[in-house]
Amino acid sequence: GTGNGGGKGYGLNGRKLSNSGKEVQNCNESGTVVVQITVNRSGNVIDARYTKGTTNTAECLVKPAIVTAKKYKWQPDANAPETQVGFIVVNFKLGE
Repeated sequence: GTGNGGGKGYGLNGRKLSNSGKEVQNCNESGTVVVQITVNRSGNVIDARYTKGTTNTAECLVKPAIVTAKKYKWQPDANAPETQVGFIVVNFKLGE
């Protein structure tokens, strides 16, 4: 199955997403995984972990959600704080 790729990032002061990807789940589970991300000035996700709002903490969803979050790349911002914290919501559906 796959995540739907409809992940959305929040809390990065309007920085625009420049690239994203999605990781396939290896189980037939459904649910939402909310991933807290830390982004550096270059726009790279340097840390990702699931957080509150997650509806299914099965490792077979959490792992691909974190890998998905790490594939995201944000536009660089030299004026941004050294690191910014935001989050991405990844939805998984049965049969995907």
